[in-house]
Amino acid sequence: MKQGIFSMSDETYHSDKIGSEITLSNSIAKIIIQQSPQHAWYAHPRLNPRHKSVDSDRFDLGTACHSLLLEQSDAKIVYIDHDDYRTNAAKETRDMARAKGLTPILRKYEKSMLEMVSKAHEKIKNSELAGIFQNGKPEQTLVWQDGDAWCRARLDWLRADNKVILDYKTTDSADPETCIRKIASMGYDMQASFYKRGLVACGGSEDAVFVFLFQEITAPYACCLVGLSNTFIEIADQKVNDAIEIWTDCLQSGKWPSYSDNVHYAEPPNWMLQQFMNEMEAKANG
Repeated sequence: MKQGIFSMSDETYHSDKIGSEITLSNSIAKIIIQQSPQHAWYAHPRLNPRHKSVDSDRFDLGTACHSLLLEQSDAKIVYIDHDDYRTNAAKETRDMARAKGLTPILRKYEKSMLEMVSKAHEKIKNSELAGIFQNGKPEQTLVWQDGDAWCRARLDWLRADNKVILDYKTTDSADPETCIRKIASMGYDMQASFYKRGLVACGGSEDAVFVFLFQEITAPYACCLVGLSNTFIEIADQKVNDAIEIWTDCLQSGKWPSYSDNVHYAEPPNWMLQQFMNEMEAKANG
């Protein structure tokens, strides 16, 4: 194992076949914090011998748009000339594509995806990130050691000066406030912290910035760009620190606990308590 920035296949990265050490990814770190170490073990391709990747048509759409926007190629896309996946022939073609590491997409979505990519390029062109797609590389993998833990991260786009990481996400709504709430609820803040940490460990700039490009999957395919404040990153840094510490302890001990064995005594949530008080007040007033 050695630290650095590498180009490698999707399969090598996602199956964690990078080297002899089992590595921690952002997605696994997020599961440790949001669920439990046992959930993280179950989701890890090298820890769980029966691990299977989760495929979905919606995920395929996002993956295909990544290829068209970031790699500027449809070489990894298999267009399927069926209206839907209800027939066995369509399902077989889709499954064969996935088995080969390719992304199946119904032909009817080709035009809309190309329009999405055009709108995304237009958004970048009119922003302070103008020119980034002509100055950098897609799908770069960071490998680094953090204490006793080996970590990995796959960047959607890394600018040539190693000062900007761009992450592309397709979504239902690209309203900035909605996206900010999603960053918090989905743990995307941990992704920004984790990736920046890896970039610095691999020789990148301490002042590198992480920017999300959110884009809607329905017309007019609106986009927004969101970066995180220092305070947001500081909070995320602590979550990442906790995840790495828990990961290291579990990997060394071989124990991956789930939720606490203690009985949890629940207090009523605020909305339930307020509803109860309102009902009691209404009864008291006749």
